[in-house]
Amino acid sequence: MAGTIIVARGKSLDVRTIDFERIADALRRHGKGSEVSVKLLQSMDEFGMDMICADELNSAEFMDFFGLLDDVRAELNDSPGLIGFINQVRTLAQEDERFRR
Repeated sequence: MAGTIIVARGKSLDVRTIDFERIADALRRHGKGSEVSVKLLQSMDEFGMDMICADELNSAEFMDFFGLLDDVRAELNDSPGLIGFINQVRTLAQEDERFRR
């Protein structure tokens, strides 16, 4: 099984479910119920899908998402594989037009 992080339409990455859960838990802790965190985790919390969705965030929210990725990466520093995955997500985010606004 896998969890998915959707950065933008047509741009997503899959990760093992156990790693996805670690990422989602770290995101929840660092987002502390922020509006962006709630939006990112809505598919998971309301619909039971292993998905983190950043595709419908506006530019400001998207930049908050990018900042949360840094926090998550710092927390998961004991797992080089997860850090590599987060780096891939960050690279996709940096290619998005919302990152440049």
